[in-house]
Amino acid sequence: MTLSHGRPYLAIPGPSVVPDRVLQAMHQPAPNIYGGALADTVRSIIVDLKTVVRTQHQAAIYIANGHGVWEAALANVLSRGDKVLVLATGLFGLGWANMAERLGAEVEILDYGKRSDIDLAQAEAVLRADTEGRIKAVMAVHVDTSTSVRNDIPALRAVMDQTGHDALLMVDCIASLAVERFEMDAWGVDVVVAASQKGIMVPPGLGFVFFNDKAG
Repeated sequence: MTLSHGRPYLAIPGPSVVPDRVLQAMHQPAPNIYGGALADTVRSIIVDLKTVVRTQHQAAIYIANGHGVWEAALANVLSRGDKVLVLATGLFGLGWANMAERLGAEVEILDYGKRSDIDLAQAEAVLRADTEGRIKAVMAVHVDTSTSVRNDIPALRAVMDQTGHDALLMVDCIASLAVERFEMDAWGVDVVVAASQKGIMVPPGLGFVFFNDKAG
């Protein structure tokens, strides 16, 4: 016999603990999958997600975790042999780089270890040296779960603009969306990937890709 009560509490960076009111809201019969409440709910979710990421552009929902939307974002904007510049500040930046490599991209990594954010001067030098415009995308993680390092995305965009480089700016917001301020449009981000299980605090299983016309 045990005297323990309650439910297990998993205290890790993610999945986050789902609030009771969210769990309670999930306890309802499945809706008609062909229209009505489900279609209306999805439309409203898209609007709400775009509000959270601060964008007027497009949003796509995938039945996937963060790794799934890493792949979805890359597969939709890159071709085999395209070059990408990855600015890694933790394991998840390196993981996204590995995903790009496995999809056939040529990957250049600037690895800043476990305690440093992006060296913007170094990133600028690499972009200026790319006079042929071979780099198709610059990839960075806003906040890397493995290190908690937060990168200055507006400053990175400013560096890209100063160099006149036409690469896409792709940002992983899986750990930071709905926790840290993020302004996709105002900061000039072309592609954002995120997921349901951290700052949004609902169960795992949904991934999100936000993209503007340049990326589309």
